[in-house]
Amino acid sequence: MVLLADERARLYGRGREDAEDEERLATLSKWQEVWDRSTKARWTHRLIPNIRVWIERRHGELNYHLTQLLTGHGYFKHHSRRYDYNQSAQCPVCPSSIENAEHVFYHCPRFSKERERLHSLLHEVMTPENTTRLMLVNEPNWLAVASFAYSVVTRLRDEETDRR
Repeated sequence: MVLLADERARLYGRGREDAEDEERLATLSKWQEVWDRSTKARWTHRLIPNIRVWIERRHGELNYHLTQLLTGHGYFKHHSRRYDYNQSAQCPVCPSSIENAEHVFYHCPRFSKERERLHSLLHEVMTPENTTRLMLVNEPNWLAVASFAYSVVTRLRDEETDRR
């Protein structure tokens, strides 16, 4: 918010038509610097390292399920453990692994069928480092990743409901 307010202040009184574009680039550059230096949201930073590419995307709406993939917050035992200390953070299928977003979306055998279908649709194996690149290639890729996230998060939610 502070960066956007600074942008508006810099725009005040300028007459050039391209002033908004210049100031938006300056804001995005400053935001990128803050994003790169921050110690918070490192999972999201790993998936979305370039703010400008993400902000200027031409397609793709975020939803509840994609947000869980991109933030690592949600039905993952590692995240839920923050609120229920009696719960183990370990994956029920892979006891040597912590059940976090990376494990669930990229490695856990519970979701191997869904993951294989996704890789087939993308014509490439999705990794944390290439996720947003693949999503931004085209709308069908975005929808394929969104569908995968929906399947995984829905199953995690159902497992959590059954556990309770």
